[in-house]
Amino acid sequence: MNPLTKLRVGALAAIVFTGVAPGAEPQRNVKYDTKHERNVLDYWPAIAKEKPASVFIWFHGGGFRQGDKNMDRGGSGRMREAYQKAGYAVVSCNYPFLSKEENINYMDIVIHCARAVQFVRSQAKEWNIDPERICCGGASAGALISEALGYHDDFADPGSKDSIAQLSSRPKVVISHMQPIGTREFALRYMEKGEAPLFVFSNAPESDRVHAPAEALKIRDKAKDLEIPCEAISLGRNKLTAVKDAKEMLGRQLKFCEKHLSK
Repeated sequence: MNPLTKLRVGALAAIVFTGVAPGAEPQRNVKYDTKHERNVLDYWPAIAKEKPASVFIWFHGGGFRQGDKNMDRGGSGRMREAYQKAGYAVVSCNYPFLSKEENINYMDIVIHCARAVQFVRSQAKEWNIDPERICCGGASAGALISEALGYHDDFADPGSKDSIAQLSSRPKVVISHMQPIGTREFALRYMEKGEAPLFVFSNAPESDRVHAPAEALKIRDKAKDLEIPCEAISLGRNKLTAVKDAKEMLGRQLKFCEKHLSK
C-alpha cells in the first residue's frame, strides 16, 4: 500500500460520523434512462480534492415494491457523507418496481439498474470520476441488485449504437447490507472465481425470515469457496463476526472498498 493510500485509510475512522463539509452540492433526479419515470438518480460529488473520484453507487431496499433513493439523513445519510469525505462520489438510484401491469419482473429491475451503472460511467469526464473504480451496494433488495450486477454476465452491448449501452455494468466491489432471501437466485448461481470482492453486513436476528442470517452465511461461504475476498460482519445478533458498533462497521466497509479498488 503506498503512503497516500495509507493516509486515506488511516483517516477514515476520523471522518465517519463528523459533520457535513461545505460545498459538494448534489444533483437531484438525474435521468439515467428514458424507459421509466423511476429511471432517476441523485449524484453527490466527492468532498475530498483528490480526483478523479472513485464512485459508490447505492440501491435502496423495499422488497422490489417500494423505497426511495433518499440519502439525506439517518444511517444512509451518514454513510453517504463518509464516502464523500473519503474521496468518493456517491450515486443513489431509484428503479422501477415489480409490476404485472407494466410487465416488470426481477431481472427487468436488474437491467434497469445496470443501465444506471452504465450511465454513471458515461459521466466520467463531466463528473470527473474514475469509471474503473466503482463500488455498488444496497440494503435488502438493493443488496440483491448489487450482487446481480457484480456476478451476472456483463450487460454491456459492444455492438449497440447507443454509446452508453456499450459500457460495462459491472462494479469492482459489491456491498451487501441486510442480505435477504433470494441469495441463490440473484447471486450464488452466477458467482465465479476472480469476480468482485464482497462486503456483507447483516445484524438481523435469527428470527428474521426475510433477512435470514443464513442468507448472509450462504453468500459468505460461497465467496470463500471461490476464493473471492469477503468480509462478513454483524453487531452481534447472529453468527457473523461481531464488531462493536455501526461506526466500526462503516469504517471497515470503507477500508474494504479502498483496499480492493486500489488493486
